[in-house]
Amino acid sequence: MVATYKNRFLLEQLKHAYEAGKLHHANLISSNRGGEGLPLALELSKLLLCDFESACGKCRGCSRVSRLEHPDLNLTFPIVSGGPSGTSDDYITSFRTAFLENPFLDSSTWQQVIASKNQQLQIPVKEIQRLHKKLSLTPAEGKNKVLLLWVPESIKLAASNKLLKLIEEPLKNTYIILITHNKKKLLPTILSRCAPWQCKPLTADDFASYFHAETKQTIALLSLVFAPNLGAAITTKRDLSKTQVEVFSNWMRACYKGSPTEITGTVNELAAMPKEGLKTLVSLSLHLLERGFYHNVQATDSSITELGVINLKKLSAAVVPLGADSITKMLGSCLRDIERNVHVKTSLSATSYRLNTAFKGGN
Repeated sequence: MVATYKNRFLLEQLKHAYEAGKLHHANLISSNRGGEGLPLALELSKLLLCDFESACGKCRGCSRVSRLEHPDLNLTFPIVSGGPSGTSDDYITSFRTAFLENPFLDSSTWQQVIASKNQQLQIPVKEIQRLHKKLSLTPAEGKNKVLLLWVPESIKLAASNKLLKLIEEPLKNTYIILITHNKKKLLPTILSRCAPWQCKPLTADDFASYFHAETKQTIALLSLVFAPNLGAAITTKRDLSKTQVEVFSNWMRACYKGSPTEITGTVNELAAMPKEGLKTLVSLSLHLLERGFYHNVQATDSSITELGVINLKKLSAAVVPLGADSITKMLGSCLRDIERNVHVKTSLSATSYRLNTAFKGGN
């Protein structure tokens, strides 16, 4: 069983609902990226497909769910265009491998596995059409069928309407489990027809539990950079140079100096990154600058102020309280620009010069 650090009680609630015959046919599990949403959904799938209906973890059914190989477990996840069938079937082997290596898999890591630079992850109409056909079949084993749909916010609008029909017209003994990282992007009609379940985010203590065999410095760095995204931390732990902290530091240094030459050079380097990696970097920048701001205002005595790679004391000196609100807004705006495919260099350049002003207390 995958550890459920913060959400054991939620898992028990789901089990109790099923055993009482009250589990809704469509369930929406909300979790932060790299959180416990996907592991929790797999545990629920074990319960639904267990040979003994108990999520025993030992029977053939549970073992096959753990390996994502059960014939009645239908997996749908974001893909890139270009595969032979244009559906998740084209990437199922890669997804199984990625999940078994990292059960807390996040969409940025998955994008790096299957996509080249700037390819968009999406769930196409063909995928939902495939599901209609597969779910209409009789279960291959046992009595239940399960659809596990990861990151439904990446579904195209036309596909969302087809998914809505699938939810509105439930098939016998068929359970739909959606795992979302941003339910605000889902159609209100889909939200209203699913039973909502909210995962608690993981904390630094949970990171310490997972990485208990690592050094305190490594745990502190991974927690600082990635919490609550355990999935990204697990992926990065294999090569700590991928933490992007150094990239962040170079960008912030260029922004603080305000040199057009340095900003242009840094922006060119950032623009060459894959889209998902750039989104992660901007999110990381927002996270670390917020940490720097709170360190400045609250004078937090943290054991991770000096990690060799980044120094929160120096960072906090750059985050002037008067400019903190502007920094949050402009990085958030930059992240939205990237998601909407606004010209990357233009957005990054504008953000860099605005950061230079904000670091000095301007707006």
